[in-house]
Amino acid sequence: METPDNELHAEAARESSTDAEAAVAVGEPERATTSRWPGVIIGIATVLAIVAVFTVWTRSQMLDTDEWVDLSTGLVAEPEVQAALADYLIDSLYEQGNISAGVEERLPPELQGLAGFVSGALRDPLTAGVERLLGSERFQTLWETANRAAHERLVNILRDETRTGITTAEGAVALELRPMVVSIGERLGVSTERLDQIPQDAGQIVIFESDDLDAAQQAVRVLDFLSWFIAVVVLALYALAVYLARGRRRQVLGTIGWSLVGVGVVVLLAQAVARRVLLDALVENPANRSAADIATGVATGLLRQMGWAALIYGILIVAFAWLLGDHRWAVAIRRVMTPVFDLSAGAVAGGTAVLLLVLWAWSPGRVFESWATGLTFVGLVIAAIVVLRQRVRAESLERSSNRSSEGSSDDQLVATTG
Repeated sequence: METPDNELHAEAARESSTDAEAAVAVGEPERATTSRWPGVIIGIATVLAIVAVFTVWTRSQMLDTDEWVDLSTGLVAEPEVQAALADYLIDSLYEQGNISAGVEERLPPELQGLAGFVSGALRDPLTAGVERLLGSERFQTLWETANRAAHERLVNILRDETRTGITTAEGAVALELRPMVVSIGERLGVSTERLDQIPQDAGQIVIFESDDLDAAQQAVRVLDFLSWFIAVVVLALYALAVYLARGRRRQVLGTIGWSLVGVGVVVLLAQAVARRVLLDALVENPANRSAADIATGVATGLLRQMGWAALIYGILIVAFAWLLGDHRWAVAIRRVMTPVFDLSAGAVAGGTAVLLLVLWAWSPGRVFESWATGLTFVGLVIAAIVVLRQRVRAESLERSSNRSSEGSSDDQLVATTG
């Protein structure tokens, strides 16, 4: 016969266990669903998740000015890219600045016939000097300013938010590098008169031509909408799959984790293949292949980061689902966690806050760059900790109840024997 205290412990254990099982749906086997809908829904969500990753990446690369500036400044910091850019700028200076005429003016009359030879001989050392200048803080600032101005102009036009003073020349948005060409000419001693003759479009790189501006603006509106809508649909489908999987939600949660692992693998493979294809398609001069390889690597860096984030999050979800299961190692780990989760709710909340601060500092997959993704991530982390705590405490109470029952049985046996 159980004592009142034993009955109280057993009842508490049953209630807590019921709460935990309801939260993760690992109980109620008699009502477990055998519907295939959760699997079908997860399959659809997986495909949409891949689309969502590429949509968000495309939007960030095309329409996020800060992302664009970070990308462009990261590119120009690479020595191979600096070499290619130095060649381009020197070519522009020689073509527009009439260097040969400037050299001829500085030579004695009897040597002026050698001006072409001298200017040609100066080309390589001048290029090397420009490479060094491109690594200086001044030129990094000029490059960043030019890229930010061009990209802001592009985004304003594509979103039909053109401001006063923002125009396009002949339907094009260009990266204006004339200030860099002029600055290099000044450093090289080119006269002011010669520099003033450099056309306004010298060193200009066209990054967008608006021959069909209406179509481009419509595409941007669609991209802005899809970049968040598809992500919301994916989360809703994953949640629906868990909801429908009554009695086997832990298994479905693990399947969702493997779904994200698959998304990460597909994105990483696509990034690697796309980088090779772009490199082969865009590079005609083998001498520029090294710089182009770095450029494509930097340009697809965010996509690679998003792929790894999906892969890592998927593995963590699979591990969490396993930790909630009945494997003896999972049970042992939960038992080790008992002292931590037996602390007060305030202490657990404080530990959760510290964990979230660490995750915020790390910002895996840039989830904290917007309030929507940040709040979603925080909510999922808190929900996971709550579910795990309920499961651990339920098992702790059950063990305590079993020990009390065994002690009561032993006492009864001794009393009967006596």
